[in-house]
Amino acid sequence: MLRITELARKTGASVDEIRYLERKRFIESTRSRLTQREVRHFQDTEARKIQLIIKYRRQGFTWDVAFQKARQEFDKPTLFDRE
Repeated sequence: MLRITELARKTGASVDEIRYLERKRFIESTRSRLTQREVRHFQDTEARKIQLIIKYRRQGFTWDVAFQKARQEFDKPTLFDRE
């Protein structure tokens, strides 16, 4: 499980981009309560989804199209899959 800042470092996405992806329900998190705040936790599989979405987003696709392309690639990886 990764916290949002760890996920941002790992994927190259900003914390704001990750929050946006979560709001759009492109990715999922679980939340836990620390002493005075709530913390998001993400599965490692979410990191790969974010990397793919960001890859397509950086190529100029809209968020929705980037998500669709990433989902296709995530669901059906190819032998020649490159980042």
